Amino acid sequence: MQLGDLIFIRGTQGLAGPIRKITRSPYTHIAGLAHPEQVIESQALRITGYEHVQTYKGVADVYRCEELTDRQRKEIVEFARSKIGTRYDYLLFFWLAGRHLLGQSVPLIASQKRRICTTLWADAYRSVGIDLCPGIEYPTPGELANSQWLKKVDSY
Repeated sequence: MQLGDLIFIRGTQGLAGPIRKITRSPYTHIAGLAHPEQVIESQALRITGYEHVQTYKGVADVYRCEELTDRQRKEIVEFARSKIGTRYDYLLFFWLAGRHLLGQSVPLIASQKRRICTTLWADAYRSVGIDLCPGIEYPTPGELANSQWLKKVDSY
């Protein structure tokens, strides 16, 4: 695995079942590799921070943007690190659920101080000029996995 790789998780606990059903994707969460043994993630019921990559062994796929330079990888990780300590954006989470359940969305001005797992990493990639999901400001894990920029390189 390389810095900035995205770890897509096939969750089985908590809200994973409803997320799979609503988004029609096996992926319910993402994190990004920030250190050889640690990811940074934004997750409900905790602040944005580090998690040991072993936590997701057996339930994760690794996706990579091959076009990234080493400098961009470092900048992406630095962006994510700058968000450590921020809170989870529950309003955005429920807005995304509504978007998928209703097939349409209502206007939303998301907090710049709060994140969900996907916006943390989509914004990190945007910070180096790569829009993983053009036209989708607040992507789901499944939408990110379908990005033309990303390629599945491993299962973990």
